[in-house]
Amino acid sequence: MPKPKASSVESDALRRWKLRGASSPLLDARLKFMEVEGVARYVRFMGDLPCHVCGFNEKMHNPNVALACPQYSPRVFPNFLPTQASGRWSTTNPPMTNFPPDCVAPTCTLAGTEHGCVTSQCWSAREVVGPDEGTYWVHFDLDGIEARWAAADSGDQDDLQAFRNGWDLHTITACRAYNLPLPPVLTKLLHTDLSCEPWRNLWVPPWSGAEDRRRHIIKTMRYATLYGISSKGVLQAKGIEKLGLKPEELVAFATRYLRSKPALIARKRQVWDDCAKTGVSYTWFGRRRRLYGDWNTRAKEGWSHRISGTVTDYMNQALIAITDHFPECHLVLNSHDGATIAFPLATDLTTVLLFSRGQVEREVTSPTGHIVPVTASWEQITSDLVRHGLQ
Repeated sequence: MPKPKASSVESDALRRWKLRGASSPLLDARLKFMEVEGVARYVRFMGDLPCHVCGFNEKMHNPNVALACPQYSPRVFPNFLPTQASGRWSTTNPPMTNFPPDCVAPTCTLAGTEHGCVTSQCWSAREVVGPDEGTYWVHFDLDGIEARWAAADSGDQDDLQAFRNGWDLHTITACRAYNLPLPPVLTKLLHTDLSCEPWRNLWVPPWSGAEDRRRHIIKTMRYATLYGISSKGVLQAKGIEKLGLKPEELVAFATRYLRSKPALIARKRQVWDDCAKTGVSYTWFGRRRRLYGDWNTRAKEGWSHRISGTVTDYMNQALIAITDHFPECHLVLNSHDGATIAFPLATDLTTVLLFSRGQVEREVTSPTGHIVPVTASWEQITSDLVRHGLQ
């Protein structure tokens, strides 16, 4: 009788054990291995790609063969399909949106974290794909776009004011959650400005800056609870176990955060009820999605479509406008709240940014009548894989 094949435990199951308090060097090592293996799988995939001229892949390529190309030049042709119910795009073959941004260079002191340094000694799996010679890429990421949509849909004045003025939203939310006063400076200078020293000392222990653990927890709670039905939804957030908190502590933090957002909670309940009763949800731009399942499923998916689906619609409109205006460009990647577009070197970067920013960064009025500004971070990527931040 053949020996049964051993089954593999999925990472989500292992993370649930960790959330329940399981502590083991073997468990930690297994989770770390699964992260590294995920990166290695994508890199191996790229190594097997054939040259788009000669058809050889990297293992087959032999420069001594007369018919071989003088320079190995593999290309990827991903499949882009709006296959998800929200309209969100799926990218496959390869799944470029899943390439992790964390540095994997063994000699880098920041290995295992996401940071902007890209050299021959410092890179992530994303750097296995780059612009062709004679072209450059323009990449942009929308800043906290789903939080902006939720704030405008619910009329959350604290968040809307912070977005309008460029304030440190997560620190302001932490103050609300911990019932402490706001600092005299509300931009990110609050972490170092001398006038905020007395405010920083109000915290126990004193506020330690932009990386303060309480700010990090609140930031995580904001995104982890945006789509949940209750504070317990935080336990389902991907990577939440990395905070190192017990399940009851996570739920307590989530409850504290949600109590500081009464307008958001009221609006979510209204949308939940409408979607669960009608079985239909609409984005801000009127795109409909039918909902199925029990009350909780219809409510949760209805709110998700209203916010996440609106991001998809907004991005689609911006990308259509940009590619229509610059017919010589082509889309490299749409990652839901960001995109990468390729341009020939002959296309002036200043002209590209002037038009593109007008399509991406603008004020938008929600169906409930609240105005929210949309901002984005921009960078240029050249054929040597160097990323240049753009102001």
